[in-house]
Amino acid sequence: MAAEAKPKGIDTTKNPIPFEMAQIPGPEMAKTYLPKVMGAIIRKAKRPLLVVGAELFDDPVMFDKAIEIGKMGIPIAATAHSVKGFVERGYTDNVYQVGLHPLTNYLRFEDWKGLDDKGQYDVVIFMGIFYKFANGMFSALKHFNRNIRRISIDRYYHVNANMTFGNMAFTPDDYHAAIDELIAAMKK
Repeated sequence: MAAEAKPKGIDTTKNPIPFEMAQIPGPEMAKTYLPKVMGAIIRKAKRPLLVVGAELFDDPVMFDKAIEIGKMGIPIAATAHSVKGFVERGYTDNVYQVGLHPLTNYLRFEDWKGLDDKGQYDVVIFMGIFYKFANGMFSALKHFNRNIRRISIDRYYHVNANMTFGNMAFTPDDYHAAIDELIAAMKK
């Protein structure tokens, strides 16, 4: 009997259950994907936007990873007080400070011109936002603007995203490795 081939890299498809109990949104739930698949989709997006939040302060290395993504030309919407982490690291090139709730409202409208006045985004990537806030934002976009692909590269499985990692909240080393794999796939 041949040995089963192990997937290369971190398997982010495990544990695809809602992070909070009873978080069942209905018939449409997010699917989990490997970092290289999500990275390739983000790379091919015409107008991606990275939305980050204050949870990055709990794991400061994630600011460096967000900056690495920003340096690829992806604008960063810094919600809450997360802009401080970028300022402290000397990176403000394409970082926009915006409230999470107003941003969600803007993203609902297909004719919104974006933070940079270049048009609406086709892919929105979330990282480091408190679970309950991100879930509400994903749900609003899921129901009010179906033209935006919703991707979570957070450590939690987000039921209302299109694409997400499984729950990785208790394995920070695997989570960091998954983000590194995603960034590597975006650079190919």
